[in-house]
Amino acid sequence: MNNILNENEKILLTIKRIGINGEGIGYFKRQAVFVKGTLPGEVVEVKITEIKDKYAIGEVTKTKEISPERVTPLCPYYGKCGGCQLQHLSYEGQLRVKKEMVYESFERYFDGNLDKIKFYDTLGMEDPWHYRNKSSLPTRHSGTNVVVGMYQEASNHLIFIDECPVENKLIYQVRKQLLTILDQESISVYNPKAKTGSLRNIIIRAFEDTNEVQVTFVLTREDQKLIQVLKKLDVTSANYSINSDPKTIDIFGPMVIHVAGKETIHGILNDLSFQISPKTFFQLNSQQTIVLYEEILKACRLNGSEKLLDCYCGIGSIGMSLAPHVQEVRGIDTNKEGIADANQFAHENGMDNAKFYYGNILPHLRQFKEEGFVPNILVVDPPRKGIELNLLHYIQSSDIKRIVYVSCNPATLAKNINHLQKEYSVKFVKPIDMFPQTANIEVVCLLERR
Repeated sequence: MNNILNENEKILLTIKRIGINGEGIGYFKRQAVFVKGTLPGEVVEVKITEIKDKYAIGEVTKTKEISPERVTPLCPYYGKCGGCQLQHLSYEGQLRVKKEMVYESFERYFDGNLDKIKFYDTLGMEDPWHYRNKSSLPTRHSGTNVVVGMYQEASNHLIFIDECPVENKLIYQVRKQLLTILDQESISVYNPKAKTGSLRNIIIRAFEDTNEVQVTFVLTREDQKLIQVLKKLDVTSANYSINSDPKTIDIFGPMVIHVAGKETIHGILNDLSFQISPKTFFQLNSQQTIVLYEEILKACRLNGSEKLLDCYCGIGSIGMSLAPHVQEVRGIDTNKEGIADANQFAHENGMDNAKFYYGNILPHLRQFKEEGFVPNILVVDPPRKGIELNLLHYIQSSDIKRIVYVSCNPATLAKNINHLQKEYSVKFVKPIDMFPQTANIEVVCLLERR
């Protein structure tokens, strides 16, 4: 359908639903219009700012009717910083909208009978604030002060931030103390336009349950003054990495150099213990990760005799959480450092029945079969693009009886399940709110062989 709207045109719009990026969506003569910051049920006057092939983008010029679920955002930077998208919606509304977003993805991409699938309400948090245990903060100079912030949505423009209400309070305390020290030391801060200065990013990871903090500076070059600042910090672990490439999207450089304190900090998930280095992946919301893993365990319905395969296993935390309940766990991932961490963590947690393998999935599965490891339960937590087609084909011809699919992208989840439904029936889909105030959704889905 050709776009019937014109740039700068003003229209009256009723918002019908929330899109995957948290924007409101209304329809003008069946033409979709995306309007940031609006909510279902609101009637708004909109100025069209951008025309696309199949939709338009607009901004609110006047609000005629306000949703009863609209709330005042807690964060003073909301709408400027690109970190959150749903702070203007009540938390009950966020949970409902996230369930709707998952269901709409299945309506669009799944060809089967949706009436046969149980879609659960979203599992939320009692307190949907102060949950993030890690912040990666670009640094700048503002006058004589060192400031940190987050990038504006779809922009390289940095919004200076004093406090972020989705970070845990330990991160806030450390950041405040650190910026005071940096101001006193008159250190060299990176200027991206001039490509001068040393301090490019500050990464703070803090676990409130163990009271351990890790600070890592990302520098453009070795800077002894900044290294001395790291040595003075009252934190568990202090480190730096050199990244001199002005064009890279990677935060860290090739190596991390330990400066003071311990090389790792201690993180826990239920009974599991992890020693986390600066580059180690660890779930950002520890509290909801425990909820997620409990739901995965319930979905698996284990009796202790199973051989379980954990694909896209990362540091192996899902597989290890299930290891006490099965005969054997094997995990696979293409992240070499993650697999090294996974095997180390399995050893530290005394899990002799869990082993993790680096490389592509299918060659390992063929090798496992030769060794007599034929999994009957699959847990899969792929990246946003979903499961590769060759693995989908393999799964359908395998002996796997039950699949627990963990997804951060409802669209690719629905597409993959549409492929798998030739051999598997979908029992339920359960959203879990891992990142309150944002449009991100985590989903646990159970499939059983027909």
